[in-house]
Amino acid sequence: MLPGTDERDHSWGAVGVSLVSCGLLIALLTVIGADLMWLVASGDDVRRTGALPDGVPFAAAPSEGWPPLLVAAEVALSLIHELGLAGVLVWHFLAVIGTLVIVALDARRRGATDLSSALTLAVLVLGGAATFAVVRLQTFSLIPFVLTLLLVREQQHRPGRFMWLAPVLVAIWGNLHGSVLLGVCVIGAHLLFSRLPRRPVETIALGLATLGALFLNPATWRTPHYYRGVLENEAAARGEGLWAAPSLSNPFDLLMIVAAVVLGGLAVRRRLPLWEYVAVAGLMVATIIAGRNGIWLLLFLAPLSASARRRPVAVSEPSGRPSGRASVAVLVGLVVCAGVLAYRAQSMSQADQDLARDVAELAPGSVILAPEPVVESLAVQGVRVWLSNPLDAFRAEDQSAYLDFMAGRPGMSVAVESSDAVLVQGGSAADLVMAGLPGFDARDLDGSWVLYLRVPLGPES
Repeated sequence: MLPGTDERDHSWGAVGVSLVSCGLLIALLTVIGADLMWLVASGDDVRRTGALPDGVPFAAAPSEGWPPLLVAAEVALSLIHELGLAGVLVWHFLAVIGTLVIVALDARRRGATDLSSALTLAVLVLGGAATFAVVRLQTFSLIPFVLTLLLVREQQHRPGRFMWLAPVLVAIWGNLHGSVLLGVCVIGAHLLFSRLPRRPVETIALGLATLGALFLNPATWRTPHYYRGVLENEAAARGEGLWAAPSLSNPFDLLMIVAAVVLGGLAVRRRLPLWEYVAVAGLMVATIIAGRNGIWLLLFLAPLSASARRRPVAVSEPSGRPSGRASVAVLVGLVVCAGVLAYRAQSMSQADQDLARDVAELAPGSVILAPEPVVESLAVQGVRVWLSNPLDAFRAEDQSAYLDFMAGRPGMSVAVESSDAVLVQGGSAADLVMAGLPGFDARDLDGSWVLYLRVPLGPES
């Protein structure tokens, strides 16, 4: 190789194979999780009434006054759901693939090879399986987070006016998901520990604009109240459900921890800017608090680890483009993966509809107590439920009662007394409690679900 010749790897074949392989894995494993379908039910109500919701419209438990911050996400997902459950799953698939593509671009712009980028994507997908293969509200944050990283890392090398895109991105992201707070923290780390010494006046203005962008949503001045409710809800206080800390007994958490160690170990082999060390430390703390935050740590580390052994390359330098044939092959492969996912959605959607129909026929007009995530599917089908996600929209005592119901603890009696019928999974802890309560008639539905109908009190009672 002659001196001065560009020795960088311009190929993209391994990345393309990795994208299609990861796409197929996601298409075969993706399921609907909790904290998703309630947006469809709420968005349907917004579209039907043309007004902002006051609380959670499909739930009987009191929720008036809850700030309507996520209306844009609710309406968007409601429109996507017009295509059926397949539309929701394909939307999630596209968001995941788009995220992986941006991560690969970030890595290649930092000088990563085709093979190292491909292997990093594989580790990322395995470690982030709990996010990539389970559709939740969190999906809305995937692309905004990696776009934020791409913007900030480019500004690290070439600070300029493009950093003013950060408040715009935060304003859009803040209407979709609460993880925008982590994005603001990443931006803040860059502004404080990298940009401030070089451009103090502009940096202060950028910081204020970014914080102000958080208030550009229907909740406006009540935005802090919304985030306080999210961070202080009973599930977060107990460390349960989506707020559970990582556990070595959980396979998804174990994969995430191993992936974080691998990616982090590679990333620190190259000296990083101070702000990136600060951001990594903050994301590690967030992950320790709640395992679901591990995805943001992995996404942050992935491009750094892929380029760990490469010499520094200016981010403005191109790293080659895939050939036309390769691009078409990758696109065809991803379309096939999306088709597999859409096909799987048919049976999943039919199961939800059948269950909702059975519940509605056996308990017409009743308030139903049901566990996550099926309770959200019932709400989408028009069934009136007692409580579901978003948990922080309800009173603390009702949140506690619902969490006790999910775990089959004695405190579930408050939730049971407030409902006309109770749907539980056969053999679950809640089922065992309900079987011992008088005043209910048990109906077996499809072999896996049991509906407990409250027996009306007779005139002699």
